[in-house]
Amino acid sequence: MLEELQRVVEVLAHRLGRAVAVDDLDFRLLAYSAHLGEGDEMRARVILGREAPPEALAWLRRQRLGRATGPVRLPADNGLGILPRVVVPVVYQGVRFGYLWLFDAEGSLTDEQLELASAAAADAGAACFRERVLSDLRTAREGELVRDLLSEDEEVRGMASARLVEGGLFAPRGDVAVVVARPLPTDADGVDEDDRIALQAALDTVSTRLGDRGSLRLVRPDHAVLVVPNVTLRRSPELPDALRTTSLERLGGKAKWRDVHVATGSPARRLDDAATSYTQALEALRVAEVVPSFAPLVAHEDLGIYALLAGQPFGRLGSHGVHPSVRQLLEADRALFTTAEVYLDRAGDARATATELGLHRASVYHRVRRIEDVTELDLSDGQHRLILHLGIKVCRLLGLV
Repeated sequence: MLEELQRVVEVLAHRLGRAVAVDDLDFRLLAYSAHLGEGDEMRARVILGREAPPEALAWLRRQRLGRATGPVRLPADNGLGILPRVVVPVVYQGVRFGYLWLFDAEGSLTDEQLELASAAAADAGAACFRERVLSDLRTAREGELVRDLLSEDEEVRGMASARLVEGGLFAPRGDVAVVVARPLPTDADGVDEDDRIALQAALDTVSTRLGDRGSLRLVRPDHAVLVVPNVTLRRSPELPDALRTTSLERLGGKAKWRDVHVATGSPARRLDDAATSYTQALEALRVAEVVPSFAPLVAHEDLGIYALLAGQPFGRLGSHGVHPSVRQLLEADRALFTTAEVYLDRAGDARATATELGLHRASVYHRVRRIEDVTELDLSDGQHRLILHLGIKVCRLLGLV
């Protein structure tokens, strides 16, 4: 598509004797001609950055170009370094793909030249439409294979892995990891079809930065899945945060969503083992939802004891994971419960516990004795400490505190 767009802008630039450019709907530069005649500071900034800077985006949105059905003349803005120009919507079969730009500082473009520009915009739209069709086919094929890759059936996973590699959809480079993004609605409506389209757009945006065959994408009913080589995560540790930020932007921000949690599973040695990393990412999301300290970005490798507990069915945890002594402590005094958790998290270090809770060390010792009285456990006994510590973490995971 880019080659075809480049050919369109160069032919039009040659015929009109002025610079031409094509942007997508987010005003990211897709193709541009050589500098012919007039130009301005903003053109240079867009070419260098491949997209309009924030102040230019605000100016463009004020022009309400989404309503344009034909060429529109835009005025100069000296403060932004923008000369007068003409913008033509890039549309094909009623679908808008972007905008074609022409400089026109003197207002000298004739009706005949504007017709040439409109025809070129239509050609650009046709190129974008063909790419959209091919992209949709690739996305659908990729989605089917990634669903199989994450299947519980080992044979199905193996076949999907082979087809992804043989079809050139993924280039294996050692370990792979799965990153999952789940939006958290502010109400009970949940994730609808428009939201899933937004999540797909977020995946596409992040994947584009990784390059060809750098990732696999899938949108499920309430979350988005990204499969990447683990080396990519090491080189781009900001990737999970980029997925979260981009997802929030595409979904419409925090007016509708409390947040987007993003979890990363532990690396899997082979592509057909990616299902394990995926399961771990889901378990990490499960922990982040009930233990806020892990949100909004969580890695399965950082869960500690929660990694073991999250792999258990919640019903089983509820019936077997909470020792009676832990329930007694929870019902007796929440402050004692918190003290016990911090004390055990700090390996029985009274000084560190006092610092974190803002208490005198003597108060910590007093509370520890009360904890032992309520639970009938001896915190100098390693087995008793383990019982209490695990029980506290299970309570957290079950949302009891």
